[in-house]
Amino acid sequence: MSMDAVVYKGPHEVAIEEVDEPGIEHPNDVIIDITTSAICGSDLHMYEGRTAAEPGIVFGHENMGVVTDVGEAVASLSNRPVPSTASGDTSQ
Repeated sequence: MSMDAVVYKGPHEVAIEEVDEPGIEHPNDVIIDITTSAICGSDLHMYEGRTAAEPGIVFGHENMGVVTDVGEAVASLSNRPVPSTASGDTSQ
């Protein structure tokens, strides 16, 4: 399956492209269906060519969404809106 994403092409150039949807790769992984997204200064630094970002990376880490899948070690999340920038030990 695929999804649309903002893909960095080079300084001052991005494109909306179809990319593979993520999957569970590690027992602590969580898949979030993005419902709302924004950009931040880190994205702008990459967009303006002021980082080592290489063409082909997918922009975005300021998102909100709904948990749609969890790895087998995840015990404390449910199907609720969460920021995708959330991190922490999900094994408890």
